[in-house]
Amino acid sequence: MTKRDGGRAGRDPGAGGRKTGRWLWIALPAGLALAGLLAVKLVMDRNPLRLVAREWGRLDVDKPNVVVLTLDTTRADHLAPYGYGGVRTPVLDALAARGTLFEECASVTPLTLPSHSTIFTGFYPTYHGVRVNGNTALGSVQTTLAEVLAGRGYACGAFIGAFVLDGRWGLNQGFEHYDDKFDLKKYKQLDLGMVQRPGNQVVDAALGWLEGRKDKPFFAWIHLYDPHLPYAPPEPYLSSYGGRGLVGLYDGEIAFMDSQIGRVRDWLERSGLDRRTVVVLVGDHGEALGSHGESSHGYFIYDYAVHVPFLIVAPFRQGRGVRVPSQVSTVDVFATVLDLVKIPVPEGQQGRSLVADIMGRAEKTEIPAYSESFAPNIQFGWAPLQGLRTTRYKFISAPRLELYDLERDPDEAADILDREPAVARDLKDRLDRLVEETGRNAPQPQAADLDKETVTRLAALGYIGAPVAPKKAGAFLADPKDKLAVFESVQRAGEMIQREEYGPAADILEATLKQDPEISQALLLLATCRSELGRKDEAKAALDVVLARNPENIQALISLANIFLEEGRAEDVVALCKRTLAVDDRSVQAYMLLGEVYMAVERREEALPNLEKAYEIQPKLTQNGLNLAACWIGLKRYDRAEPLLVSIVRDNPKFPFAQFNLGLLYEEQGRWEEARKAYSEEIAVYASEYKARFNLGKVLLRLGDREGYLAQMREVVSIAPKQAEGHLFLARGLLAEPGTPLEEIRGLVDKGLELAKTDELKALGYFLLADIYHRMGQPDRVRAALEKANAYKPKQE
Repeated sequence: MTKRDGGRAGRDPGAGGRKTGRWLWIALPAGLALAGLLAVKLVMDRNPLRLVAREWGRLDVDKPNVVVLTLDTTRADHLAPYGYGGVRTPVLDALAARGTLFEECASVTPLTLPSHSTIFTGFYPTYHGVRVNGNTALGSVQTTLAEVLAGRGYACGAFIGAFVLDGRWGLNQGFEHYDDKFDLKKYKQLDLGMVQRPGNQVVDAALGWLEGRKDKPFFAWIHLYDPHLPYAPPEPYLSSYGGRGLVGLYDGEIAFMDSQIGRVRDWLERSGLDRRTVVVLVGDHGEALGSHGESSHGYFIYDYAVHVPFLIVAPFRQGRGVRVPSQVSTVDVFATVLDLVKIPVPEGQQGRSLVADIMGRAEKTEIPAYSESFAPNIQFGWAPLQGLRTTRYKFISAPRLELYDLERDPDEAADILDREPAVARDLKDRLDRLVEETGRNAPQPQAADLDKETVTRLAALGYIGAPVAPKKAGAFLADPKDKLAVFESVQRAGEMIQREEYGPAADILEATLKQDPEISQALLLLATCRSELGRKDEAKAALDVVLARNPENIQALISLANIFLEEGRAEDVVALCKRTLAVDDRSVQAYMLLGEVYMAVERREEALPNLEKAYEIQPKLTQNGLNLAACWIGLKRYDRAEPLLVSIVRDNPKFPFAQFNLGLLYEEQGRWEEARKAYSEEIAVYASEYKARFNLGKVLLRLGDREGYLAQMREVVSIAPKQAEGHLFLARGLLAEPGTPLEEIRGLVDKGLELAKTDELKALGYFLLADIYHRMGQPDRVRAALEKANAYKPKQE
């Protein structure tokens, strides 16, 4: 499937299903001709898109700038413009007075990645396929707002507040600059929601980028994550709001976020760009704060989770201080932005443009907003939640249907399904049609482009980085309303694992599994705890239970294979992967693991067909291509490896071990200068990667740079003190340096021998000792060291 058109072929800004802007020649009596033409002209000018074009013409702006600020975890009912009195948001108040505020905007989901995927594509999750955080990435077949704008000559930059929106999850499509800098090395396990940075750092990065792009049209997406857990507002917001407990801390984060929005507004005004820029502020989802028993978000679709702020500010005479009371959705952002900047909206969009609402030309027909929660289904095996919201009613489809009157019961405390069965039936029918129609011809989900280490660390907390099919809804699936306590317990255990509190987390998970032994998510987390506590057999037992129920469970497969690899049980990994392939002969993870196991024991000919199959199934996953190229290098098939590695480095130059493998290829061919450059590029991105430094040191020695060699070997010893290579090769280099104390060198060799695991390294160590003893004038020790060196030296065939 090809990517949808990025705006080149779409509806004309003067059309869009509305009246066109062409003149109508009407036969009129002579005395009425002029009046008639003026009347027709007046009707034409009421077309909202023509009004938009006229406003930009008045301002002499050809290509308006776009700034989208997504407000993560922000409830509409906790902002002053929506009537809340518990927090001061002077910037949002001022922007609302200058722009159009949508009073009833609903998010499509209470999770960050699927919500943003909808905001920036204009498609529902039923079509784009991103249903939860941490498994499916936004597919490359989807067209993002950035891609459309970049195709029209815009500079596009994104500035991200949390790892959950790391570019490898697919939202980086179309951006020339995607600022998602997170230090993942400091986290043992990766929780997508907890790896974050404060709004001031995000805005610092955004303003730095914008400063260099004042003279060309730009699109900046600024993601502010501060209201997300943990609630820890900086001063003075902590002192101002912290006294009101958890809710106060949450409000303090919103107040701090408001100040960062103010920095963006002030920069636009100082730069004189506020009259050339459309500013959009929209929430991705809300926060429970204990409502309906939920602590944070991601489970239910009550209004605290899906009623979000939505505000647009444009320098028009229309749309100032306007409040739109009709129901809208975050799926409408995409088309609305394009209409506001006079770019045709691609055909087939599922969202609608709200420009008519901004310009005061909206029709009165209400379109219900769709919301869903698939975390209970995909991660726990329970029923999903899907619903429709109008300004009056909220309908939720679950094993036990729900209906709420939002006008009389905004907290959704009283289910009125029995009192209004006709309303429920109508909304249920409309919901079923929407789900069916919007999911028709949906492309296949796409895996995230993650490196092996990141996948492993995500799997420890139950994320997988690959598509998982939703469980089919039916009466046999539990209603999430009945499972909230179980969900909250598992979430709490996950937070403990993130803090490396494995014992207490295991206790919670074991108690939870006694209540509901069918929860794969709990078993996966329990396996992580037991493994970290050194209880490997118990960890394997938990994973065996998961795989017995679902042999295709990728998290369990990866986790169990990693335990086997730690125990040196390569043949068990092979058997496990073959068992998986017997169920799913297109399991990329199984082929990858098979290839890696064979590579680890240097059975490259057996590794090759498995790595080729993984690459054939998912060629867009960089790790698949990298594994295949590494195998080809090991087989001396440099002609196959080089073009693949060159393409990987071109498309993804910072991918771990991409430059390293290219350096290895060059080194094995004696292309020393190219090898030096590639290894240096790897180190520039991953300064603590000792293997690249070690190889770079050897290459520098080949190039005659002895000082460079010694410097790299010293870094290897510092970075990886438990690796024998650094100690032994530093010692070898120092033996050629006059004046280095022999006792110092012998200390390095002794340490290297203590750490050495291979015969090759042990042989090198004893040869070095023989050299040292020779210089010391100790012939007996020389002979003893040489005997040991020769004992470890590989025998000649």
